[in-house]
Amino acid sequence: MQAVNRIHGELFLPSHINLLDQAVTVSEDIVSDYFRLTTDYWLKNPYEINTLKHAEPTEIPRDAYAHLMKFAKPLCKKDSGADDSCMYRIIIYDNRVLAVTGGIERVLWPFFVYILAHELIHIARFAMFECTADEEDKRAEEEKVHDLTNEILTNAPVSGIKTVVDFFTGEQVQGLLT
Repeated sequence: MQAVNRIHGELFLPSHINLLDQAVTVSEDIVSDYFRLTTDYWLKNPYEINTLKHAEPTEIPRDAYAHLMKFAKPLCKKDSGADDSCMYRIIIYDNRVLAVTGGIERVLWPFFVYILAHELIHIARFAMFECTADEEDKRAEEEKVHDLTNEILTNAPVSGIKTVVDFFTGEQVQGLLT
């Protein structure tokens, strides 16, 4: 537990960012396969990923490992009138992720895949099903996405993912580093 406390509050290292980049590709593939999305789908529903280093203080909710924000897409970035009028930003909170993973790559890898898949499922649902994230619907939507994330990832060919799914469902009560 000392390693977790020692790095709490730090930012991702370059090796962590490389792992995050790889996890984006894997998570996008897993979500695309589940929802039968084409590569064009992500071009029409663009997203960017930022870490705590690039987050504004107003973009940091309490007790989250990641956060999804939806923005209006500037007209100059629209390809046509048919593409979506919004874009998304996923913010990964380095300090919170490092606190539960210890920055250990074998733990960090499936954790990144999980939180990215979770946020990409939100994007897919917002765009495909016109789901909203109004305050009153937020909890129900979060539960649906949580359940879908667990369903999709339980048998995913990602080393260590079962432990992370168990962590998020409460079945892994001792944490990820035990």
